[in-house]
Amino acid sequence: MKRVFVDSSVLFTAVNSPSGGSSQLFTLDTIHLLSSKVVLTEVERNIRRKLHEYHLERFLLLVSLMDIIISKPSDTLIQKARTVIVEKDAVILAEAKQAKTDFLVTLDQKHFLQEPAMKFLHPKKIVTPKMLIETLSRLKSTVINKPA
Repeated sequence: MKRVFVDSSVLFTAVNSPSGGSSQLFTLDTIHLLSSKVVLTEVERNIRRKLHEYHLERFLLLVSLMDIIISKPSDTLIQKARTVIVEKDAVILAEAKQAKTDFLVTLDQKHFLQEPAMKFLHPKKIVTPKMLIETLSRLKSTVINKPA
């Protein structure tokens, strides 16, 4: 089972759009979703500012489907992340690097889906929800079509 770190853009979008690709991640039984307190705090703040009260219930439901990473990355790791990504995203990139995951899933293509961030996180991959779903689909069909 692949372990996937969910960033704030994906969680917020999943809360706001129950039928989109971000939400679909929460229905897959082939992945294990993880996130962090930093992500949860940011998403909750944005829900309270931008969405309706009923979205908080969906947020809590989705959070209950993930494991939350409690250990914080070292200051050294965060400093290294700051050299490859904007300040506000450095902690999340450092958390994803420290976490025992296979993927970081994000919708923030401007900052995360760039070569420096990808190299920093290597061998873990940074993907969008659509890219992850397509990757998982290819992996599944490879296993199914594998000759005996």
